[in-house]
Amino acid sequence: MVGTLSGFFGVGGGFLITGGLLVFGVPPVFAVGTGLALIMGSSIINTLKHRHLGNVDLRLGLIMLTGTVPGVFLAEQLNSSLEEADIIGPVIRYVYIVFLGVLGGFIILDHLKQRRNSAAASGEVSTASLAKRVQGLRIPPHAIWLPGLGRVPTYVALPVSKIDQISVFLPVIVGFSVGFFAGLLGAGGGFLLMPILIFGMGVPTTVAIGTDLFQIIVTGSWGTFIYALSHNVDPLMAIIMLGASSVGSQLGTTATRFVDAARIRILYGVTIMGGCVSVALDQASTFSDGVEFLSTVASVVLLSVAGAMCLIIAAMMIKAKRETRELVPAVD
Repeated sequence: MVGTLSGFFGVGGGFLITGGLLVFGVPPVFAVGTGLALIMGSSIINTLKHRHLGNVDLRLGLIMLTGTVPGVFLAEQLNSSLEEADIIGPVIRYVYIVFLGVLGGFIILDHLKQRRNSAAASGEVSTASLAKRVQGLRIPPHAIWLPGLGRVPTYVALPVSKIDQISVFLPVIVGFSVGFFAGLLGAGGGFLLMPILIFGMGVPTTVAIGTDLFQIIVTGSWGTFIYALSHNVDPLMAIIMLGASSVGSQLGTTATRFVDAARIRILYGVTIMGGCVSVALDQASTFSDGVEFLSTVASVVLLSVAGAMCLIIAAMMIKAKRETRELVPAVD
């Protein structure tokens, strides 16, 4: 399930992997470290597929990485401090609940708003005008001096992302922020980065998916390395899950060719809202002995939402393929 959703949504699946491991009783710090290891492997598989489809903006991804690496390192230091204080479990769960709830709610509301808007027909998001303003921001310095290159402008064009010009500092800031929360939560940061690229920077949905996965390779690799140094990664668990994940990855990645951007976004919003509810129920189960059953309910919710999304993705892809085949004879 994680592989399918990862390839389809362009996320490493960390919000499902780590959240699921927490729900199933894996110690928080091991859930974070092992989650990053699986994210690294699944993202490599999915990025190669999306690269073949032309959905990866390498220039944008490399710029963001200059901020991502220090962000992940800083987060790991914070996690170690939280573990020593014995409060890492509740902190991770509450941060997950807030971020997943806000993102999921925003994406669903955006979809509902655009259904009543004529712009929705073209797949445009409600924040399109905001994204244009963000692309037009002028952040000093406007040029820097580099050895051997001289004076170099700090603005770049990103043709793959259909961005004429943007300050390099914006992707760097985005990369640092995503890297920090990726390291803190044990996710690749994709569940944050994908919406930011689409709604904040105006990157096309399919390109955001592919570029997101490329970015996650590094956050997952760096995060796994850091957590492995602290012996907080279960390699056997990660390898077993990766084997199953690689199969689903092919379905999810291929489906992006047949499902329109608006539907990808709404399904993503519903999925992360399901993850939010699951983690919230699991946290609520720790309040007293009388509500421990909520932990089981959390497991059911997480598996049900993930399973339902996989079935919906498969059904939509099959339907789209059939419609495409029916159109071919009509055109001939």
